[in-house]
Amino acid sequence: MGKGQRRKRNKVKAKQRSKLPAGPTSVNDLPDELLEAVLLNLGSPLHLIRAAATCRRWRRAVAGAGFLACCRALHGAPPVAGRYYVTDMLPPNATGRWGRPARKRPAAFVPSSPAVVDAGHFSLDFLYAPPVEGDRPRRMYMYDNRSSRIRRSQSREIVDSRGSLLLLTSTPWWESIDPRRWSPDFIVCEPVSRRYQGIARPADLSHLPLLGAFLLDGVGTCAGDAMSNFRVLSVLYERSRWRYQFCTPRACVFTPGSDGGWRICWHAMNDDDVEVPDIERSHFAGRAARKVYWGMETSSLLVLDESTLKFSLLAFPAPMQLPNRRISFRVIGGVDGGDTVRVVRLDGDDLEVFCQLPDSGEWVIERSISLRDATANLPGWEYWFFRLPASIVAADNTSVVLTPGEKTWLFSVDLETMEVENEHVRNRDVGPSYPCALPWPPVLQACVNHGDATGRRRHRTAPRSAGAAGVML
Repeated sequence: MGKGQRRKRNKVKAKQRSKLPAGPTSVNDLPDELLEAVLLNLGSPLHLIRAAATCRRWRRAVAGAGFLACCRALHGAPPVAGRYYVTDMLPPNATGRWGRPARKRPAAFVPSSPAVVDAGHFSLDFLYAPPVEGDRPRRMYMYDNRSSRIRRSQSREIVDSRGSLLLLTSTPWWESIDPRRWSPDFIVCEPVSRRYQGIARPADLSHLPLLGAFLLDGVGTCAGDAMSNFRVLSVLYERSRWRYQFCTPRACVFTPGSDGGWRICWHAMNDDDVEVPDIERSHFAGRAARKVYWGMETSSLLVLDESTLKFSLLAFPAPMQLPNRRISFRVIGGVDGGDTVRVVRLDGDDLEVFCQLPDSGEWVIERSISLRDATANLPGWEYWFFRLPASIVAADNTSVVLTPGEKTWLFSVDLETMEVENEHVRNRDVGPSYPCALPWPPVLQACVNHGDATGRRRHRTAPRSAGAAGVML
């Protein structure tokens, strides 16, 4: 073969090699900017946590503070992982001895998606110390001086939740006989990461009755750690020296940190001539649009603005002026939250939903339904139901749980479609429920660095990710 033919053949082979397809590409060939763009489009924090467990590079991308801030701004707060259901020991239209509120059993966590969320990681057993030998049953409620935890304390009760945090009361057994007669101690905890902080009651106001306790957002940015970015609002009653059956509400706010502590706000009522009934005739009615409402079995409501910590009275128009009793009245927000305020009220066997027009402030009926007719086809219905007034067991922005007065038979009404059903988990127990979300931002500590000694040591010793601990990866 001549030299010219060999050159021509080599050129043909080189040309053929240049036309061969390149090797297979994968997501690992994406630059960091495009990889972050792909991860930002994951719609669920659960998917994001699983992506972070794939490899070190993906975990480094997700663990970046800028990435997590952009993810929350794009998708909003993480979804609710489940709810803690608290069961009352008495029917909804009954009270304890001497008019006390019904005692509650320990809360049970029910995941919103059992196939994804492991309910075991939301247990509150880390708050309790096991009994030791020699403990007497009647001493089980006492404080354990050797530990910050309390042995099998049944005086603890969930009173509020916000994001991934829970707010619980913590009182000795002699004060838990009637929890509204004393200002209790509190515990703020994050079940998934098993962290908690005890909060002692205000020393100067420990003798005042408790009207309600609530979790508020912290004063910092929403991207901070939840256990260091919260506030506790405690609302107390100060009895009048001259008229025993009337009181003045007081608001106290606790802020964590070295510069934190209790701040007592002595804001009086807007009208000095207005008197608030005693605590025995008041009840928590709901929260909406950053305000807290209490019914007083009159045509007016006690309102606390969470931003200004000032109290005021709200009077309804004539068509809504019915007694604001605990069993027949609730204040809720809109389906998407925001500044919408709605009122759920029972008038006989009719359930009515009122909303306030944003422009004029006028209250109008949004929806109504006859409970007797709507529940006739539900399992367990009896013909003699609703001869007595029905009772509201619990209510949120999307649904309300009710029962007839003749018997505890729970069913719920969807406030958007006004459809009734009694198969949902919320219809199993008498009592409130408290939503709980996964921690945000997730604590991604392992395998973040590029394989250096620090990263390897952290991989061996660091605890499981707070986000990954709440899901089954």
